Amino acid sequence: MKAGLMILGITTFLVANTYYDGKYTKMLSVNQKYFKMAMFAFVGFSMYLLIKKNPSGSKSMLQHANALIKYMPIDRETADLISPIFDFTNAKNNMDSMTQSYVAYNDNTPQHKRMLNSGGDNTKRSVSETKKKYVAAQQSWKCNNCAEQLNHTFEVDHKIDLRYGGTNHVSNLVALCRNCHGEKTLQNKLE
Repeated sequence: MKAGLMILGITTFLVANTYYDGKYTKMLSVNQKYFKMAMFAFVGFSMYLLIKKNPSGSKSMLQHANALIKYMPIDRETADLISPIFDFTNAKNNMDSMTQSYVAYNDNTPQHKRMLNSGGDNTKRSVSETKKKYVAAQQSWKCNNCAEQLNHTFEVDHKIDLRYGGTNHVSNLVALCRNCHGEKTLQNKLE
């Protein structure tokens, strides 16, 4: 019954608006600032009520919203601005535990074991893209040196250089941003 009344009200509004040549929608667009203010107040009040009435459900919702921010097509400054709002729920710890359980579950696949064990006695200087992405993912896509977010130009570096007996095993690899990798390489050349 409520949905029927809502449809009837919207239809009546649209018919009246058409009869008066869009007079009512023009009035709505003139007061757009006030409608935005009312919308923000409504969203804020709704969030407050949700948190008050259902704390565990609201925490779950905010955790998922925080996880979604990472994949939204927004610039870094906006993401940095929005992220602390959702991050007060300690979502990072919960997401890390979920990731660890996922990794523990998938550690038994033959492909995963083969990737981890590859390059044990290899002294070739190249590392596969799969292994590079695995190492970066283990570091939460942060540079091991400066802790900045890794971009598409990140590089992996050997903790123990190949010339000193290091291997291409994932335990000997770290993901670095291009600047930190360049600095480390320059320091190694100067030694």
